[in-house]
Amino acid sequence: ALRMSASFGGGIGRMRETCGAACGMFLVAGLETGATEAADRAGKAANYAVVQELAAEFKKRNGSLICGELLGLKPKEPVSTIPEERTAQYYSKRPCTKMVEEAARIWAEYLEKHSK
Repeated sequence: ALRMSASFGGGIGRMRETCGAACGMFLVAGLETGATEAADRAGKAANYAVVQELAAEFKKRNGSLICGELLGLKPKEPVSTIPEERTAQYYSKRPCTKMVEEAARIWAEYLEKHSK
């Protein structure tokens, strides 16, 4: 799972797009509610509804689903493939841990709300 989700960092490959924590939440939602047959339109619709509900809650709590916006970066800042060194200063300016915690909390609340 760690290797499979390694590309989620930096808003997917450091492109500062969709937050990797949100993407991880959607990945877990797929394990729970994902349809695997292309012709299963009802199953796909149900899964998409779950993902959209989770995304709306994440955005409501954090203000955005977009990594660059969550980091307070200016639009059109150049994107690099080189990750920054992981130091105390790096982590002090990154809300990523908070985003992962929030995504896990949203998923847990979803499961509690929809448990049978």
